[in-house]
Amino acid sequence: MHRLGAFKGLARDKFQVAVAQQFALHERGDLASLHGGGRALPQSGRFAPGEAVLPRHYPTDMASRLLRFFATLLLGAAAAPAPALAWSESGHRVVALAAQEILSQNAQRRIGYLLGSGAQLSAVANWADEILPTRPETDAWHSITIPPDASEVDLARDCPVGDCITVKVRDCIGIVRLAVKPKAEIVDAFKMLVSLAADMHQPLRNGYPPAQGKEMRTVVLEGREMLFFDAWDSGVLALMGPEEEILARVRQRIASADRTAWTQGTLRAWTWETHRLAVDRVYPMVGDAEKTVLAGPAVEASSEIIVDQLAKAAVRLVAMFEDMWP
Repeated sequence: MHRLGAFKGLARDKFQVAVAQQFALHERGDLASLHGGGRALPQSGRFAPGEAVLPRHYPTDMASRLLRFFATLLLGAAAAPAPALAWSESGHRVVALAAQEILSQNAQRRIGYLLGSGAQLSAVANWADEILPTRPETDAWHSITIPPDASEVDLARDCPVGDCITVKVRDCIGIVRLAVKPKAEIVDAFKMLVSLAADMHQPLRNGYPPAQGKEMRTVVLEGREMLFFDAWDSGVLALMGPEEEILARVRQRIASADRTAWTQGTLRAWTWETHRLAVDRVYPMVGDAEKTVLAGPAVEASSEIIVDQLAKAAVRLVAMFEDMWP
């Protein structure tokens, strides 16, 4: 009982500190908001009507992040891998490398201005994860949760204070597109966008709230116990071979895809698509047993989904660049 009370107190304290930090950032105008210098973000086909208003920004995902952290500790350091970054470092780089290959000349020139001549997207692919130790308030930006009874993404319900991945991707596009903030802030927004584009296509970053989802269920992959989130996020990727082989599969998938169809719709529509993938295809991989063994068909199905999602992330990241720099 005392430990539970201490945990609740820790979560509450962290939440209060984060809220205070966000209020301070908002009042200084430093948040990744959609308006710079008093100007509203021009409407784009990537945003549905009414999506250009950013509510006040408070962290909503702090409790779920703490819960996942403590669940990983309970599994034991010997049985479970270290907490994984979304899509793992390799997955982020594959998205960036695949996107680099299909960039327009205009986008290449703009990226060169922001990151330096000859800079590669892969160099900043994991930037958003790398800054987490010094900018913990950005942790919630990597995901969104949608309740089981939802029929679409409702940002007023699913992201009421603007700290979810869908809104932050939108914010970053706005900052880079308007280009009215100091260059350092524009560069940070661009690097955040490159990172979050991959996370936006990771199904378990777009699933149910923790109480209804299966992310923290224990599974067994290759004889090792781990959280389902970590198994699906990085464990299966590790079984798919070297990064170069994964990139080759993603490249082949992009070549055979209808890229125009992939880039239709809004950020909310893409979020909903990824959410439905989690509900319809990923969650069912975990059964009712205390520890589901992931093997054979489940691993193969996961691999196919991962290749599709990494390919879509790359193509849609480039589409975002085209929106920012028409």
